[in-house]
Amino acid sequence: MMTLWILSCRMNAKADTLFPFYARDREHAERKVEVILREHTYELLELKEYPRGFRIVMTMLPGKIEADGE
Repeated sequence: MMTLWILSCRMNAKADTLFPFYARDREHAERKVEVILREHTYELLELKEYPRGFRIVMTMLPGKIEADGE
């Protein structure tokens, strides 16, 4: 089972961004964060788990999904 995690990052003084992804546990999520931060030179603000899902402008991201074999 994979759980939804959302990484909040500061892009610049005027804008932040969110990176939603699924991970098996906190350790798996933190490894994914390392990859994201290597690809983008943003400041990490927060990494948070959303097992009940998250709604973004009328789009619902499910809180849990089946593992994809990672």
